Amino acid sequence: MSSVESEIGVARSVAARVLYGLIGFVFLVVGIAGFVLPGLPGTIFLLIAVYLFSMSNERMYRWMLTNGLFGQELQDYRAGLGIARRVKIIAVTSIVLSVGLSAVLVLSDPWARAGLVAFGLVGIVYILKQPTREIETARRESAVRPG
Repeated sequence: MSSVESEIGVARSVAARVLYGLIGFVFLVVGIAGFVLPGLPGTIFLLIAVYLFSMSNERMYRWMLTNGLFGQELQDYRAGLGIARRVKIIAVTSIVLSVGLSAVLVLSDPWARAGLVAFGLVGIVYILKQPTREIETARRESAVRPG
């Protein structure tokens, strides 16, 4: 049994598979949109989608993990390697720019501004708390090499 096969836990109930699959497609669309819309994170929505597909649709699950655009990122994250440094920089920069511009140029209510800034900070903290792929890979390689 491959590692991918051991990760798939397709729900027994047809209704549950349909529900997970539908919600998975919604998260997939939002995740793909996150790659082109500034300020919308894509990776987290793709991670949720791949999880939902692991319980509903083996074909979509495998497609997501082998996709040329984001498959390797999903595989690395699921393997515990975290997020690439470049992706972290882009994500944090996008959040800072979109939240900052929205708070200054779009919102006039101070409570709405504060809420938006708080939401942006939560996103930044979440991203920064994730392992950095390059660091985690180097750490694992040094642990495997004989001293």
